[in-house]
Amino acid sequence: MASLLIRRALPSVFGILLLASAAAAQGVPRLDSYNGVAVRILQSNNAGDIHHIIDPTINKVVGLIRGCPHAHNLTVHPDGLYYYCANEQESTIDVFDTKTLQRVQQIKLSARPNKIVVNKKQRKIYAAISQRTEKVLGPGFVAPPGGALPAVIDVIDIATHKIVKSIPVHFPVHNTYVTPDDKYVVAGLRGDPEPGEPAIQVIDAATDTVVWGVELTGHRQYGRDNHEVRPMAFEANPDGSTKRMFAQATAINGVWVVDWNTRKVVQMLWPPKLPLWKQNADGIQTGDMHGLEVLPNRTAVWASSRLDSRIYGWTLPDLKYIGAVEVGPSANWMTPTPDSRYMYVAVSGSDHTLAVDLQKLQIVAKIKTGARPARISTAILPLDRVNTPSPTGGQP
Repeated sequence: MASLLIRRALPSVFGILLLASAAAAQGVPRLDSYNGVAVRILQSNNAGDIHHIIDPTINKVVGLIRGCPHAHNLTVHPDGLYYYCANEQESTIDVFDTKTLQRVQQIKLSARPNKIVVNKKQRKIYAAISQRTEKVLGPGFVAPPGGALPAVIDVIDIATHKIVKSIPVHFPVHNTYVTPDDKYVVAGLRGDPEPGEPAIQVIDAATDTVVWGVELTGHRQYGRDNHEVRPMAFEANPDGSTKRMFAQATAINGVWVVDWNTRKVVQMLWPPKLPLWKQNADGIQTGDMHGLEVLPNRTAVWASSRLDSRIYGWTLPDLKYIGAVEVGPSANWMTPTPDSRYMYVAVSGSDHTLAVDLQKLQIVAKIKTGARPARISTAILPLDRVNTPSPTGGQP
């Protein structure tokens, strides 16, 4: 069975995103001008229930999302109507109006979620379910043979906010992603895979079925050759299709490079080795590296290292080392601005979000956020969907 899994292995905004060109499609769309839109950085705070909205043009908090305790991440509706929050405490996706920032709905999930992602083309939300469950909510779900409780991804229809399917996968899921062309959903699985078991499974977004899997191999550490995946990122070809997948793994301070077409690990990226006294052993939660982003203009891939308290960059497509920026413990998830000029880094150890100028390799802003800021994302909104900042700049 395991070997088979490996073998098979917004109207106004939409027009602006088309101008950004399909060739630049990534997790954050490329925009060379912000005319007609508002860009917002969404900072979820994993140890609290207040989450911060940052305006990157002024580097200030301009809104607060209140509620959604123990949030795993925030993302946005394809037309900018809602913010979606993965609520780990109540096993829901909490839906917030982007203009009023009021919660308008909770979508019940099969079990506790981890990262959620929106597929704009298919207009569906994919929720990583982080534990096996006997209460699968997808209609018509049939558990795979074998006797173990199912591991699933819940699929939610954007129009109705209802679960339309639960996709069976090999292990519970930590992170879900969408490829640059929206054709595939990529699931990063939890648990320690054995040889022949996938660390990553790829789902056809048109049929919502698993089509193939990938092992993270090629590096032996702690007596293991097969590794559990953590954050991922994707590089697109000129036509928008997926070229390469980048992946981090549990307890390893490096990045896997996977050729999308061959489904093989082709390279590892390693940052310069630091002396032990410069590294941070506290608070890394076995995630030595825990943030990975390809810039919207496809000129670089950046990785954050909790262990090193730094972010590291490599050029695309040739993967030459760019350099590092020390951001402090613990460097966590990151997100770029659509113009690829700045990277926003969640620094969980100090409860700040930092803005890094990627041309100067310098920190240009330090923004106080909430309790243990972790997952962070970029939202592009129509101007008529922007919340009105409070007189205190969004602070409580």
